[in-house]
Amino acid sequence: MEYWIISGSVVEKRQSMMEPRRGSSLPKRRGMRVKGRTSRRKIEANERSAVQRLARLINCNFGPGDMWLTLRFADGETAADQDAAEVALQKFLRHARAEYKRETGEAMRYIIGPGRQNPADGGETRRHYHVIMPALAYETVCALWPEDAITYRRLDGRRDYTGVARYIVGNARNDEGKKKWRCSKGLEKPIYTEPVEVKRREKLTAPSRGIIREQLVNVDVESGIESSYLRYVDPKIERKPAPRSRR
Repeated sequence: MEYWIISGSVVEKRQSMMEPRRGSSLPKRRGMRVKGRTSRRKIEANERSAVQRLARLINCNFGPGDMWLTLRFADGETAADQDAAEVALQKFLRHARAEYKRETGEAMRYIIGPGRQNPADGGETRRHYHVIMPALAYETVCALWPEDAITYRRLDGRRDYTGVARYIVGNARNDEGKKKWRCSKGLEKPIYTEPVEVKRREKLTAPSRGIIREQLVNVDVESGIESSYLRYVDPKIERKPAPRSRR
């Protein structure tokens, strides 16, 4: 079977073995129950899935010029105390939403990823938050959070932010059952096309205008069944732009 996943300007194609379903636009997924500790292999698979799900959410809702903040805490009680950190974050969001509403007349969309783990070595780091949201001026952000504890970035023009998602997921502490991120209500979701049957697995291709970001052929070790994956940016597909400041 072959199906596509469309997230903003990013298109993913998959070919894999599955049973066709009637009356559903989603590929069939098997439920999973795990007893005891999750194996390292399963954890790694879950991490990859989390990265893909977060990347699709970012690609659907944010684009060039939007903001990726890292909000840190100084050494001390606030850095060590989760409740105090959450109070500080919620205060920041409350004022940022109010400012964005004043500037654009629209509700502010956002995605938040809590950071506690060093992706390089898995060690614990000082508590911080990643926030993806529409752009506010640097001076505005500094009025809401200590300037020396902010990393202020704008999303670039690549339109596929899988790398950003990978960093945020890798930065989250690997506690089973803990969410790697949370987000505002009403975010756009990716589009899953209806799976269609193909006679045999073929090399997946992108249109000539497509910019290929990843292409894989996976082989299941136990069954020997192959599956194909392709992710590319289609510049012809325009993500609905976010409202901008009225200034």
